[in-house]
Amino acid sequence: MARLSDFSLDDSSPATSPHADGTEAPEETSGSKAPEKKGDRASTKTAKVPAARLGTGLPDPKAKPSEQLVVCERAIHDAKVKWREAADKAMAAFLEEAGPYFVWVHENKLYKHLKDNNGKPYRSFNRYCQEQHGISRSSGYRITRIIPLLNILARADHPVSDLSSRQTQVLHPVRRQHGEDSVLKVWETAWSTKKGAVPSPDELSKAVTLCGLVVRAEDDEDEKPALTQANPGAEVEKAVKILVPDTVRLAVKEDPEKVLLLARTLNAALEEAGITID
Repeated sequence: MARLSDFSLDDSSPATSPHADGTEAPEETSGSKAPEKKGDRASTKTAKVPAARLGTGLPDPKAKPSEQLVVCERAIHDAKVKWREAADKAMAAFLEEAGPYFVWVHENKLYKHLKDNNGKPYRSFNRYCQEQHGISRSSGYRITRIIPLLNILARADHPVSDLSSRQTQVLHPVRRQHGEDSVLKVWETAWSTKKGAVPSPDELSKAVTLCGLVVRAEDDEDEKPALTQANPGAEVEKAVKILVPDTVRLAVKEDPEKVLLLARTLNAALEEAGITID
């Protein structure tokens, strides 16, 4: 099968160089027309046809299918590049305008007041973004975590092109729990002792400790799978294997209240069933 790189649209032969209207340029003469030589007619028939007609940019239907394909593929590729550039610019403009509102919805958990496609309140911001606005999980993560941090650093004359997920994992809870000033304090502390171009995640974590900040783990807001109803018989069988005398004696020593609760629950269930313990 032919590859795109095997073909070229350029044809430097003066006998086949197209005019603007797509016609072939005639051979140059020095006055009178040269007599036609034997074989000229055959060479004219086999001369390479330009793959693209300049008037429309579309392939010349007389060209080989492989050459026509090259013209089409190159045009499609160029159009795709332009489309991606336009899409990136449009997304950047969208995030610039809508980003703060997404952050507000996320941090105040307002999405929980909206119903999902199944008619139930959203439990996940990521699902809300995907179903309501067609925004991927990675884009939602960037909107609510990375972009706010980049904006804080940029406003304080510490611009960086981007932050890794690990850097974000350190700085995001600092912003949420201690505010913008603490983010800058951590960044500047880590910056003063950094070994690379920017502070590493480990250097940022160390800076959090040096700044005396206590940071709690942030909820990742992933939806937990719904619990299915367990098979009672299987669960009891599992408990029987675990609750051997030695294990129960150890449990009584460590947490007698829970063992009493378990015993009361078992006794109540047996009494309801009319079963007495000998």
